[in-house]
Parts: sequence; structure tokens; C-alpha cells
Amino acid sequence: MNRFSVIVLRATVASSLTVPAMVYGQDSAPSKPAAPIRLDGQTLDPGIQAMLENDKVQEAAAKGKPDNDATTAAGLKAIRREVADAWLAGTATPPEMQSVKDDVVKRGGVSVPVRIYRPKATGTLPTIVYYHGGAWFIGGIDASDRSSRQLADDARAIVVSVDYRLAPEAPYPASWDDAENAFEWVVGEATRLGGAPDQVCVAGDSAGGNMAIVVTTRRLAKGKSAPLCQILYYPAVDNRPIDAMRATYSSSRLFGEGFRLDRSFTDYILPIVFPDQDLSQPEVSPLFDATRKMPPTLIATAGFDPLRDSERAYAAKLALGGNTVIYREFPTLIHGFLQHTGLSPAAARASRETAQAAGVLAREAIAAQQGKPK
Repeated sequence: MNRFSVIVLRATVASSLTVPAMVYGQDSAPSKPAAPIRLDGQTLDPGIQAMLENDKVQEAAAKGKPDNDATTAAGLKAIRREVADAWLAGTATPPEMQSVKDDVVKRGGVSVPVRIYRPKATGTLPTIVYYHGGAWFIGGIDASDRSSRQLADDARAIVVSVDYRLAPEAPYPASWDDAENAFEWVVGEATRLGGAPDQVCVAGDSAGGNMAIVVTTRRLAKGKSAPLCQILYYPAVDNRPIDAMRATYSSSRLFGEGFRLDRSFTDYILPIVFPDQDLSQPEVSPLFDATRKMPPTLIATAGFDPLRDSERAYAAKLALGGNTVIYREFPTLIHGFLQHTGLSPAAARASRETAQAAGVLAREAIAAQQGKPK
């Protein structure tokens, strides 16, 4: 039976960008609370609003600093380190795991680090291969460590987080190739990891959500078994230039400035991630190939996300294609809320609810696979 329900969520990238400088941080607070932000019938979560106000303070303080220059190797390294620190600082302390182990996927001369989280749960667990967000430019398994642990605990699943290559050093299709190879490795190693090779889901937030979809479509195109399910946090499903996005989606017009994912950031990222690419091709913008048969899919997005309406469109297309879709929209949050769980109780609830729903979805898919009643 197809399901298409509506609620809310968030996922990745950056705070303000004055090209090519980027600013992250959560050390100072604005001097006094600002008036609530209300747009499109929604009121922004106060904890998120305070974080965005602090972005402005941090941006002003960082202007002109050479270590925020993304065009230099030292600046890019400093930005990525600052992002990792900010994501960890903004994410609530997760429960303890039964085990956390690092490993390396080696394919075609490329080594891709992975981190394997096993929660304190018994029995054979579903496995989730997770691709972090960050616009294929920032982020990593260290930056998303806390959110990966929380997902493993709430979904009661083994989570394998993938440290894929990033642009500009490794532009498209490097990240996607790493994602595909990591999934293949996990299927081959699933029994050793404590799972089963036919019970492996893909998941990701923002850019990582895009890659999760592409892993599925690549496997289907090659005649291989699809992932058990897809778990997509505010996925990047339409990556056309900003003018096209704003002509198509009201959310892009309403939330395209001041809610992270500003135009300056997007205009900077697209050319370095996708040099000389058609941005409407399905691997870049999966929305345009969304009616095929796909695994059961959970999509979580946020009300104040400029990508919100494209994610709604993707969910609707999947449902029209006869696929099982659970769509949850959290109207008070912004893109990237998995890294806001320590700053906002609403983000923490959204993170936990969606992870629990992901665990249910995976187990329902296993039951269907085995011909058991749900």
C-alpha cells in the first residue's frame, strides 16, 4: 500500500558565505532576542533563530580573515575543521553504542574511510549506509559522528557512515562513485558487520540524500538488487542554478537568503562540484527521473528550507510511480537540523522521530521481503 503523509525536517550545509569566504560558529549570542520570524504560515524555531542571528555576528567577525578563504588549501582545511566543530557542538550528546569501528573501502585505487556504529540492540539488525551532507564540499564522518550515533540508536540499526571524497579536489562523479563502492562493500561485508546482505538501506542528508538516491538508481540500471529502503533527510533532488530554482519553487524564493543555503553559497558550490555538467541530468537532479520503481522511501524536510518544495515534488513523483513514500515536514526548522539537536528541542524531536520511523520502515521492508505479516 502506498503511503504519502506530511509532517517536517532539516539537513546540511553552511551558514553564511561571502564568496569565497565561509563562516561557521556558535560562540557568541546576539545581544537581545529578535522578533519571531514568520513566513509562509510558519514560525521559525527560537533556538534556530538565535543560531542564525549568531551567524551574522560570526560573519562580521570573520570578514577579511585569510583562514576563511576557501580558494587556498589552508583556508579550505580551516573551514572544514570549523564546520566539523560547529556540527558537533550543535548536535546533542548521543547514547553510547555497543561498538564503533573504523574501516576502509578500497576500490579502483581509491580508499574510502567508513565508520561502523552498532547500537545496544539485540538480534540481526538492518544496516544503513549513510552519506553525510555538506554540498559535496564540507562535512565528514567526524563532523556527523553524533548524528550517526543517534540514528543508529533510534533506528535500532547498524549505521555505516561513509567519508567520501569532496570537491573541489574531487568533483563529480567522485563522491557518487565512492558512495556506490561503499554500498557494494557493505553488502559484501554485511554478515561480518552483524547484518544481512539483503537488508541494507541507503540514507543521507542534503547532498548525501542525493547520493543515496543515485546509488539506488545506479544499481537498478546495472540489474543489481536495490537497497532495502531509502532514508532521505532534506535531499538535494533539484540542483539547477538558483534562477531556475526560484522560478520554479516558492520555498527557494522565500527562504533563499538568511536561512543557510544562500545564493552566494550555491553559486559558488555548483561550478566546483559539477564543472561542465548538465545540472538537470538525473544523477545531479534526481527529481527528473523520479517515476521509476524505487524502494520504500522516507523523506524528511524542513519548513524554512529553500529546498522544501523540490522535496515535496520528489515525494509526489515517487508516489505517482506507485512507490511507498513517507514524507515528513517539520515547519519550524531549517535545512541541516540533524546538526541542530543540541540547540533546538524541536530539531531533537524531528531527528528522533524520523530515525525511529526509518527503523520501522526498514523492518516493514524486511517483513515484506520475507513474506511475513507486518
